[in-house]
Amino acid sequence: MRLKVLSTGTITLALLIGAGFLSGAGAWLMPSVTVVLLAIFALGWPRLLALPAPLPVSLVIFVVSTAATLLGLWGPGGPSLLWVAPGLGVGIILMFLTQLVRGTDAQKRLDSVAVGSAGMFIASCGAGWAVLGAQPGGPTLALMAGIGIMGAAIPAATRLPDRIVFPLGFIVAVLAGGAASLLSDEVSLLVAMVVGALCGLVVVGARAMITSLGGPKSFTQILAAALAPLLVAGSVTWYALLLLL
Repeated sequence: MRLKVLSTGTITLALLIGAGFLSGAGAWLMPSVTVVLLAIFALGWPRLLALPAPLPVSLVIFVVSTAATLLGLWGPGGPSLLWVAPGLGVGIILMFLTQLVRGTDAQKRLDSVAVGSAGMFIASCGAGWAVLGAQPGGPTLALMAGIGIMGAAIPAATRLPDRIVFPLGFIVAVLAGGAASLLSDEVSLLVAMVVGALCGLVVVGARAMITSLGGPKSFTQILAAALAPLLVAGSVTWYALLLLL
């Protein structure tokens, strides 16, 4: 399962980075890739957490994260992540409503709200990839982040315990991010290392969480497990662009 998660994440990362560099050919390319990935994550996340009624949760996650992405690109104040917080506020209300509709006899209603809210946050972070493609220097920084992510993902795909994977993945991500700065003059060594460090922490943290849940079993669960750290890394990279470049 670890290799399947790694290979799925690698393909997804290649799609995101490639779409970022090709975004000049069409403003729709990066948002389209992002929205498709949001739909896949929304479908798999409630199943990864074994919710008894996953479809309503998936629907709310997809609608809220897609709205945050599209409004972040073309709404007032865009391109930015300005609409993520309001979207999450509305989404939590919708998540409670979906569980009220299920009735008082339904199982794990509070769990469903908590899991759905976490899923909305993770998916909404994916808007960062879309807005990165619309910013000067964004695709290049996304490439640095991608290399850092892969640096952390390789140790994370092993069977080593978390106490070894966590520091090892972090160190490899920092070094990989720094090495990636050699590919472009747009990003300095320090910035690339910081981005690698942040994305590495996301990956090893996600690995620890997913491992504690028993790991993914089905194909949709594998997709959700692979996409979760990648989506969060999108917003991490976006804020790094704002603060460091």
